[in-house]
Amino acid sequence: MRKTILMALSAAFLVAVLGSAGWAETKIVYANYLGLKHPTNPALERFFKRVEKQTNGSVKWEGHFASSLLGPKDIPAGVRDGVADAGYFVGVYVPSEMPLDNYIGDFAMMNDDAIAMTGAINELILLDCEECDEEYRKDFKTQFLGTYSLTDYYFQCKKENHSLADFKNKKIRGFAGWSDLIRAMGAVPVSISANEMYEALERGTIDCATHSITNQRTRSLGEVAHYVVLDSLGGFMGGSAINISLAKWKKLTPAERTTILKNVPELVSDAVYNYVKLDIEVQKEMEAKGNKFYNGDADLAKFITDFRSDYLKNKAPAKGKKRGVKDPEKIASSINRLRDKWVALLDKHGRDQKTFEKLLWDEVYSKVPVNN
Repeated sequence: MRKTILMALSAAFLVAVLGSAGWAETKIVYANYLGLKHPTNPALERFFKRVEKQTNGSVKWEGHFASSLLGPKDIPAGVRDGVADAGYFVGVYVPSEMPLDNYIGDFAMMNDDAIAMTGAINELILLDCEECDEEYRKDFKTQFLGTYSLTDYYFQCKKENHSLADFKNKKIRGFAGWSDLIRAMGAVPVSISANEMYEALERGTIDCATHSITNQRTRSLGEVAHYVVLDSLGGFMGGSAINISLAKWKKLTPAERTTILKNVPELVSDAVYNYVKLDIEVQKEMEAKGNKFYNGDADLAKFITDFRSDYLKNKAPAKGKKRGVKDPEKIASSINRLRDKWVALLDKHGRDQKTFEKLLWDEVYSKVPVNN
């Protein structure tokens, strides 16, 4: 009898000790819409495994990719409403619900350095822009964790176009500032998601898509868009590659939250460096298959350069008020200041991936509170 009681007490003590040490397992269901060949998905899976290993299995992630759980328009509300615990938010698909994210996206034409802009945008949302943070916390009940900027967008077309006149009346995938650029060129912007580009090109719904070169492979655009005009349009930024519901975040211990935050720099650097490397690799691969990559005529190049400059100086800041942003001038100033800061940091310390990860931790993620 006495032995049985002692064994029961020992078992109860062990359960209490393990529970207090954070051994209770928390599963986090993550959803995105990125296709199965997209290079960010393996980066996410590596992140999930690192977190699980470093928390001794107390935090486990369950990844659902390629819209298998939620599509691009459904993810923000789906995380807020508990269909998933975490996800990839892109405000351009829900512009009325995410005006701040769309306002950040209005500055995409500034992005001629995806690595520097990745640092700048994460610092902006996590540390510098209370209004941006509130869009996630108050409107969607989520904790923003991190994102990355994409490499240069280019016109990827079914037929060869060289001059500004060649683009007149062409139907081109466009959103945010690129829709304004496309209209100014005399073309027609068409709002479709990245996952719809291939089918839209194949069916003739659009004549050209706008995206990074990597998509010649990852979304198979190289099969239908054989001509890529190498005059940079800037690169998409904004959105949240990974964030988590506040309900789930609050269930985690401070130590578990710290472990997640320590692993986000490697995740976002994996994502952006994958794009940088793959753009080079995919261009060579597609050129070998006969696709053409070339710069447009002088009139087209000048038009794009002049439009980007004027848009960033005059039109992008003004869009904030129309979107309902409370202090667009402050955010615009912060984006410019943080871009300059991150270019200077990279120039000083180096641009290799490990250095970038250390800078992200030192400058951003080490400063994110884990006790609230």
